[in-house]
Amino acid sequence: MKNIVLLFFFFFLLNSEGIIAQVKTTEPIKKYQLQIRAYDFDTRDDLEGTYIKLYNLTKKKLADSAVVMNGYATFMLEKGNDYDILGQRTRYMSRRGNFNAACYLQDPKKVFCVSGMSIENVSKQSNGIDLVEGAITLKKINIDDSFKIENIRYDLNKWDIRPDAAKELDNLVQILRDNPNIVVELGSHTDSRASDDYNLKLSQKRAEAAVKYIIEKGKIPSNRISAKGYGETKLLNKCDDGVACTELEHAMNRRTEIRITGYLVDGVPVDLKGGSAVSGDRN
Repeated sequence: MKNIVLLFFFFFLLNSEGIIAQVKTTEPIKKYQLQIRAYDFDTRDDLEGTYIKLYNLTKKKLADSAVVMNGYATFMLEKGNDYDILGQRTRYMSRRGNFNAACYLQDPKKVFCVSGMSIENVSKQSNGIDLVEGAITLKKINIDDSFKIENIRYDLNKWDIRPDAAKELDNLVQILRDNPNIVVELGSHTDSRASDDYNLKLSQKRAEAAVKYIIEKGKIPSNRISAKGYGETKLLNKCDDGVACTELEHAMNRRTEIRITGYLVDGVPVDLKGGSAVSGDRN
């Protein structure tokens, strides 16, 4: 009789564990409803028709896409996943933002983390799903617009691409992939120390090395990027030859910049002057 009782208790434990496991596996995953608005960076006007892509970085796939209509595009996100949000619009620079619904794993005090986008409001809906209202801003493309690429550093008197510089150049590759219509110039600048001729040649070699990396490693077509060494010809401050400056002031002049030099439509250069944005670019 005792053995029968023990056997019954053993089967009870097995069934109980199975029930508990089933409850755990069927527990609903917390979700976020993300509503994204798109604005013009300069005018703050709504950009209806902007195309938004949602990438699930955790699962390494395109999760969804939508066009901004009636003010916003809507996506469903799951806790525990990291997402990129890419906004695209003809004649605007594409903008990539991040919504990390898994950053609580690194910091339990945080529910989710965002970058490259703003959060306007968070509220709880009647169905229990958090509604997150966010926005991204897109900047219209203008020829000769330039932006600085941070942390592209070289060893003294060298132009080899260091591992830390390669990471920054990989970010630039992503920008060029996100904006397949722009043509750019990569410019390398030095401070005023050493001779004008030496700085000009050194900066040209550094620019060419960076462009070569982008073309070969990033698979960017060579007709979309060119190299230009400026040496010390475009200083940002007073630190010219013979002027006493701090190391920090000299460092301001040692920089790498990207300048937009052209815009392509179906591989053909077009003039951006006087044009208006066309919504829903899906490249």
